[in-house]
Amino acid sequence: MKQREHLSRWKSPEAEQRFRALEDALVADLVAEPPTAVDVETRLGPTRAYRWEGTGDPVVFLHGTTGTSLSWAPYAERRRGRAMYAIDTIGDVGRSRQQVAVEGPDDLADWLDQALAGLGLDRPHLAGTSYGGFLALNLASRRPGRARSLFLIDPAGVVGVRMVRFMLWGTSALVASWLPAPLRRVAARRLRMPALEHARVLRFALNGQLNHRTRLLRPEPLSDDGLRAVGVPVHVILGEKSEVFRARDVRARVEALVPRATVELVPGAGHAVSLGHVDHAADHLAEFLDGQAAATG
Repeated sequence: MKQREHLSRWKSPEAEQRFRALEDALVADLVAEPPTAVDVETRLGPTRAYRWEGTGDPVVFLHGTTGTSLSWAPYAERRRGRAMYAIDTIGDVGRSRQQVAVEGPDDLADWLDQALAGLGLDRPHLAGTSYGGFLALNLASRRPGRARSLFLIDPAGVVGVRMVRFMLWGTSALVASWLPAPLRRVAARRLRMPALEHARVLRFALNGQLNHRTRLLRPEPLSDDGLRAVGVPVHVILGEKSEVFRARDVRARVEALVPRATVELVPGAGHAVSLGHVDHAADHLAEFLDGQAAATG
């Protein structure tokens, strides 16, 4: 069987231009504090990051699949003056431009390491959701000491995806996206999918999914030894009703193997907990980072 090439691309330059125009319009209208865009070179290709000014040890945010860094804008508004960065995942729909295929998780660790170095970040805190959580865990496991701590929201990389349930959830959300606004709002609550309530955000997300050939490396669970190698403080927030992972299995494996981890379940939350429970996650992130600052003096 031919190995899948993990090299993503847009269907056409025109498709990418339309997507960028939608993103720019959303940022202009919805982002209260636009960040500074920064591009850095990595072996896999030029990587886009966004910087929000602030003080203290910086925190770097890593988004989920088919998202962009600007999905973290609500967290920037709640960062309490802390320096914050967000990185567009190489190979996804953001403005990082993949030029070299990814062959394995070590390539992704190299990429993120190089992106952080290009931004002048030595040991930042990492915050990631879903695929971004996998990227953070993968770096911390393979490059010990590169991150100061990890804050993970329903992360990939701990247990396998519940593929049937995930596909049913995704298909239901796609069908619901065509419903009239009142019915979409009902579907958004039932499916725990906040994007369904916002027509422009939904149009933006669907445009990317339909026009970008995403070939990301599958986020296989880290081995037992790989999780044990994550030696930094870790806090994990899980959606109790996650459509992608079985929350109790994630909790059990993290608590058994990650040496300095704490785990909490958000009652009634699904996989999109980072979007549906922004205040909760942002408050807990601030408390976690304050605790790390106090512990290091």
